[in-house]
Amino acid sequence: METLGGAVLVFLASAAFVVAGGVGLARFGDDLADVTGWGKLWVGTLLVGIATSLPEVVVNISAVWLEKNPGLALGNVFGDDMINVFVLAMVAMVFGVNHLFGGQGRDTQLLMLTGIVLVAMALFFGSFGDIKLVGWTSVGAVLIGVGYVYGMRLVYTAGKTDMDLEDIRSPIGSARNAWIGFGVSAAVVIVAGRYLAGSADAIAEVSGISASFIGVLLVSIVTTLPEGSVTVAASLRRSYGIAMGNVYGSCAFNVTIISIADLFYTEGPLLRAMEGAHFAAAIAALLLMSMGFAVYRLCGTADRPARLVTAAIPVVYVVGLYVVYTLGQA
Repeated sequence: METLGGAVLVFLASAAFVVAGGVGLARFGDDLADVTGWGKLWVGTLLVGIATSLPEVVVNISAVWLEKNPGLALGNVFGDDMINVFVLAMVAMVFGVNHLFGGQGRDTQLLMLTGIVLVAMALFFGSFGDIKLVGWTSVGAVLIGVGYVYGMRLVYTAGKTDMDLEDIRSPIGSARNAWIGFGVSAAVVIVAGRYLAGSADAIAEVSGISASFIGVLLVSIVTTLPEGSVTVAASLRRSYGIAMGNVYGSCAFNVTIISIADLFYTEGPLLRAMEGAHFAAAIAALLLMSMGFAVYRLCGTADRPARLVTAAIPVVYVVGLYVVYTLGQA
């Protein structure tokens, strides 16, 4: 990819494969929710959410380990969370706010709160300084990882407790076929996502824009294509639990990637590398995720305010991008 034209061609081809893989993840994730009895939110949170976040894992480890560019990694994490909620809001306005946010159980509430708390933890340790532990990891990174595991345990327990058996459809096909299809789709997303990120980086090199903003805008858009394609595909299949679990499960796991990338960053705690643009992106992500939670709480009791808050999410996203760009150029 020595030329801009070559990079653009790789970008477009990779994007097509990522979208195709995302559609496969939604389809086979839906089947797995049926044949395993785990429930759509849990499958969307754990399997689909993590699978679609694997490109971010690859990109962030490469950024801090090979490129020595923590700004790109941190921008990618918070930028992904911003755009995930933005995409969810756009899809909700097309398919119906009540369809996506309404009718969800306590497990959805706990999942949303887990993601919000993890972003708040990253902001706290980034603001007040992280403490290095033995080796290359840090207090903040460890606590974020522990918080993620504990939050997922609460989500799973709540989902199994509150599950309405009448909502579980009869098995579609065999579990073996569903697992194979899901695995192949995940592999396509991982491989294509890596080339997608590489081509985006090549395109970004000629722009002269700060690494923080590139991470928040271009790379986050690139690495969020799997989540976006799954959210749309799941909504088309009316698997709204998959869509919600995918978005907020990805948001929570994205922050947890800081714990993973921190192991590969040898120059100190990764959260110490946060700059003004990263703080702006993290605050925007926290606000957007909280607005999504507000929509969830309003659905069914105050539908018009819920629709208004949903419509405000894209506006807050654009304003957040502007602030990140301004601070990144300072």
